[in-house]
Order: sequence, then structure tokens, then C-alpha cells
Amino acid sequence: MSNILKLTILFFAVGVLQACTLKTSDIITQDNTILDAYWMLISLEGQDVPKSQDNRMAYIRFEEKENDVFGYTGCNKFSGKYKVGDENLTMSELRSTRMACAGMDTETKLLDILSRVDGYRISKNVLTLYDGGKAVATFMTGNPDTLDNDPGRYK
Repeated sequence: MSNILKLTILFFAVGVLQACTLKTSDIITQDNTILDAYWMLISLEGQDVPKSQDNRMAYIRFEEKENDVFGYTGCNKFSGKYKVGDENLTMSELRSTRMACAGMDTETKLLDILSRVDGYRISKNVLTLYDGGKAVATFMTGNPDTLDNDPGRYK
């Protein structure tokens, strides 16, 4: 077989394969899931959350495999279990480390709210947690090491 014929067949095969390749816009993605993402705390009961002493943002993460929830309050780490439905969400067995920090009010409020949460909604990359139909906490998805620490930016 001549080299020209081999090249022609090769170019034809490559063209056919490219035509069969899915484009990114054709792939269905799960944009509205709380699972396996870092959710950075933006506000509690409508109030912006102050920066922690070490300038790290409080966050929460819902692990898909074991229904484990864990996070950081701005002072201590916490963990527990969660159950999630269409717009229902409950957390249980919440526990945290017990370091003392200045400004523990945010931590106390966050842990109390998480134990009372009964629902959630996601709009784009914002997660809102509810207690009895009232919005009690707002989070934004991102990596805790790279997300901007300015809560006012997300309003």
C-alpha cells in the first residue's frame, strides 16, 4: 500500500473519530449537588462572618461515600454524619475539637445552626441552609486555600 493511501486513510479515520467525540457542552454535569465540594461560610443568620484569627474561612464538606460531614469553624475542626434528600438535609453526631480561640461566638452559632438544619437550596455556586424554612447559613463553593476571604464580594 502506498504511503499516500495510508495517509489518506489515517486522515479519514481521525476525521471520523473527531466527529464522534463529545464536546464539553454535551456532557451532563451535576451542578446542583452539595457533595464532595468545599463550601465556604459567608454568612450566619444574615450576618457576614468575620475572618478567623488565622484568616482561614470556615467551611463545610459533605463526603458522598460514607455520608460524613466535616469542616472548620474558624477555630476548631468538626465532623459528623448527614442525610440528604431533594431539598432536605439533616446533620447528626456533630463533634468538634476543643481549642480555645478569640471570638468563639461564630463557632458556637455555626455548630448550633448545623444541628438544627432541615433543608438546603443551591443557586449556582451558593449553598443556603434552612431551619424551618428560614435561611440560617450561606456558603459558597471553592477551595479553602484559594477562595477570596471577602464575604461582601458574594452578595
